[in-house]
Amino acid sequence: MKAACLLGAVFSAWLQAQPVPSPATPRFEVVSVKPCKPGVMNEGGSTPGRLHIGCGILANTDNTGLIQVAYNRYAGGHLSNYGMIPIEGGPDWIHSEAFEIDAKSDSHPSFQMMEGPMMQAILEERFKLKIHRETRQGAVYELALGKGSPKLKPFEAGSCTPVAVGRTLPPLAAPQHYCRNMVSPRSVEFEGGTLSMFAALLCLIVDHPVIDKTGITDYFEIHLRFSPDDLAAPRPATDAPGATAEVRAPDAPGIFQAIQEQLGLRLVRAKGPVDVLVIDHIERPSEN
Repeated sequence: MKAACLLGAVFSAWLQAQPVPSPATPRFEVVSVKPCKPGVMNEGGSTPGRLHIGCGILANTDNTGLIQVAYNRYAGGHLSNYGMIPIEGGPDWIHSEAFEIDAKSDSHPSFQMMEGPMMQAILEERFKLKIHRETRQGAVYELALGKGSPKLKPFEAGSCTPVAVGRTLPPLAAPQHYCRNMVSPRSVEFEGGTLSMFAALLCLIVDHPVIDKTGITDYFEIHLRFSPDDLAAPRPATDAPGATAEVRAPDAPGIFQAIQEQLGLRLVRAKGPVDVLVIDHIERPSEN
């Protein structure tokens, strides 16, 4: 599964990372930052008002990590983007050295607020991080309509509460639950959301950003199955009798063919806006 998604285009207009949290942003009263010993991964466990990162890496080579979460996924104190943005610049140690972060607040901010704007403050104050976002023209995929009618299952209202990008999650009463939209190496489980949200999830699978060009704004339920190998050969109508394991077609098609067969949509190569997070400066953290 490819997680080197060069993206950020879908919601980039309003996802500008702020260098300093606004006055309304809660702050941690106590912050402890300690380097983790090589090969040791402490378990974290956050609770309301306390952020505890066991051993977090700032920017993994696949673009995951604390910076990605703080300046993209929860940049606004809520879910700001399903996908990932590439991170450029910075010394090699940000990809390998891990840090335990334990921060406490007198108030009870949400997990998204603590891991977003409040984490930004930790990174900027303790790691002296300076970062900015750029939008460039680059290779993308467009999610477009295929031939014929789309094969999309309408979202059943009330089955779950959609997670709206850009808005704080509403409180839920039992037995309600938020719609679970997840990606695994062989599937996308999308309980309820728009095709723009689905396109953002696809960036975790393919090698370029995916931009929704279908023009469809309804909510759908999607269960997509595919081979983890993007180069998987198209499946024949039937396997030839006596075919060996080496030449037999995979049990599931590659992601491109799966989208066509199962959803009636297609991914088209194109040029488009690509967001990038660029590290201008960063230092190992100051002592507690």
